Parts: sequence; structure tokens; C-alpha cells
Amino acid sequence: MRKNFYLSSLLLLISISAFSQEKFQDSTALMILDKMGTLVGEVKSLGFHTQLSKDVAYAENFFIKEFESSEIVLKGPNKFYVKSTGERKAEMFAYQGDQVVYYSFLNNIFTAAEAPDNLIETLDWLYHDFDIEFTFADFLYPNFTTDLSENMDYIEFLGTVMMDGDRTYHIGTANEHMTVQFWISDGAYFLPKKILITYLGEPYAHQVEADFSDWEINNDYPDSIFEFLPPPGAKQITWLSKD
Repeated sequence: MRKNFYLSSLLLLISISAFSQEKFQDSTALMILDKMGTLVGEVKSLGFHTQLSKDVAYAENFFIKEFESSEIVLKGPNKFYVKSTGERKAEMFAYQGDQVVYYSFLNNIFTAAEAPDNLIETLDWLYHDFDIEFTFADFLYPNFTTDLSENMDYIEFLGTVMMDGDRTYHIGTANEHMTVQFWISDGAYFLPKKILITYLGEPYAHQVEADFSDWEINNDYPDSIFEFLPPPGAKQITWLSKD
């Protein structure tokens, strides 16, 4: 399966060169992406898991692969819970409408900060003030497809493929800096199955790959999921913005 992903990336790069003189955006691909963004944005709650692999700079001209898994629960209009475990971290974020709490399981420390009163603004705030970015965030924005079409020179529907027994739509997008491939379920909600991002910068191209699974739609999640109670001995620290 992984060989097919790298072959798809190569074919996508070849296709990009063919359209390098002008912008090419396939209406079928845009329709599928818009359907995914619209349906995900309309539901009252979402629960799902992600498996993330990414190339990380380890030394000069040398990348290593790191892996991370996350459990995510979103409840509109102003709650989320994210628990992530990786090779060098185990952490949690909880947001319940007016405050975001970060907790490190490895160090038993936590910090809290006042946050905007809605999910989208809070995700923006975390990114711009603290450089915290979640793999699911882009799908929640109302202008997801518009923003994508403005930033990508090439968008094409590449066909359908079977993935884990499910029929999915394969879409490739690219600009001079990166390629992004989407595999989107053809089910009722057009849920994302996989995203593969290839950064084309120097010294070498590198990738981030995210798999989405175990989707739960419109569950009645209790508000207690999004509340944080410090574990015994946990130490509170100050949360400093990047500025």
C-alpha cells in the first residue's frame, strides 16, 4: 500500500509539470472537497482517531520518521478534547467554552489560558499565539475549499480507490511548494480517510501522513469530557505565547 502512495506522489508531480504554465482546478475535485467540508462543518459533534507519521529533521540533510496517535472529540459550538501520544510526548488539550487547558502526562504539568468562545476562533488563536496546530482543523473552516483553491495551482480528481475495504475518492492538489493528496470516503458524510502532504523545500522533500478512523457522528458527549481535573501532584505552569 505504501508503494502505491509514493507512486501516486510521483505521478502527481509529473502531472503538475504538465500544468505548470497555468492554473488547473477540476470541478469534480472541488465539489467533493466542498461536500466534505460542508458536511463536517454542519454536524453537532464528531469523534475520531488519527494516526500521524511525519518526517522530522534529525540532523543536517537527514530526516527521521516519527509517529503519533490521537483521540479527538469535538462538540459544537465551543468544546473539544484532544489526547495525543507519540515517541516523545503524551499530552492532552481540553476546551470547554472559555478556557483551554494543556496537560503533559510525561511531566505531570498543566497550564490554562482564557480562550475565545467558539471552536474556530480558538483553533486560530492556538495556532497564531502558540504555534499549536491540529491535523483536523482545516476541515472545520467554512471556507476550506475556497482557501484551498486560492492556495493551490493544481487540483484534480484522480479516481476512486479501495482503502481498508471502503471506496474512496482520490484527489491531488499542488503548488510550487507542496503537494497534498486526499482520500475521502464516498459515504453519506464524505469523511476524510487519509491525507498525504509532501513538502518540496530544500534540502529534501519530506512528508506528513495522517489516517482518520473510528468516526462517531452526532454523539451526545457529556460536558464532563471537556473538563480538566488536575491529577495528584500536578504542577501548574505559566502558558507563554510565542510573542
